[in-house]
Amino acid sequence: MQKADASLGSPHKFASLKVLFICIVISILLMMKSDSGSWLSSPRASVDAAIVELSGRMGWIVRLAWLAREYRALHSKIAVRTFELGRLEELRQENARLREQLGFRPRSEWALLHAEVVGKETNRLGTVILVNQGSLAGIKEGWIACSPDGLVGKVGSVGEEFSRIQLITNYNSPVSARVQRSGVEAIVEWKPSAPNTLIMTFVRPESDVRVGDVVVSSGLGGVYPAGLRIGTISKVSRTEREWEPHVEVKPFVDFSRLVEVLLVAPEVIKVEMRESGLFDPDAD
Repeated sequence: MQKADASLGSPHKFASLKVLFICIVISILLMMKSDSGSWLSSPRASVDAAIVELSGRMGWIVRLAWLAREYRALHSKIAVRTFELGRLEELRQENARLREQLGFRPRSEWALLHAEVVGKETNRLGTVILVNQGSLAGIKEGWIACSPDGLVGKVGSVGEEFSRIQLITNYNSPVSARVQRSGVEAIVEWKPSAPNTLIMTFVRPESDVRVGDVVVSSGLGGVYPAGLRIGTISKVSRTEREWEPHVEVKPFVDFSRLVEVLLVAPEVIKVEMRESGLFDPDAD
């Protein structure tokens, strides 16, 4: 009996009861309706202020934890990209040495010009965007537009301060393309019947094309430089009624969120092709 009484009177038991009592009082204060003349208004206001302040501090703690996690993730990505850049530079130098040994001409460096998208127009022939760089910046008709994600399109017309760019999701912007894995060459173009994708045409029935294959520009024709990323093959279907398979390509660029582009002059490529004496890209 004495042991039971001692248990009931233990400090831990009384501390738990005190905490429970305080929680009940706070709950009653929060549930009771108070007005400006009530004696509860001051305690209620103090409790509300304390809860608001605590919530604000907890919110900052959560935000700081999220920022710390994002920082670690970005730091990891930067480390990976730094390593990849080092590998790419090593491969670039190796490629330059091999080209020199084989007697190939060195590739010309591209001069890129940054431009912001300031307008957009979509009609039955596809999409055209307006950028805030024009002839005063040296841009000419036929320049290529890219983004960090891949190929965007080409400059269709130029003003002094603005240029109109025909996206590859435009009926007038077919692209000579190549499947990166298998080397299959074809034409990638936009069609109104499939507005959210690109269609790969002139694909032979026996061609090795698979869903997930990366498609890049081939450089044939001198319109687009070789190696620009276009998209991935999202669908391949073959039927007995059709000579060539139906191949759909999902672009890498999200054109609905395009806010800036990089412009590059293709004249260097055309000049090199003419100087070879084997092909004139502007010939009919």
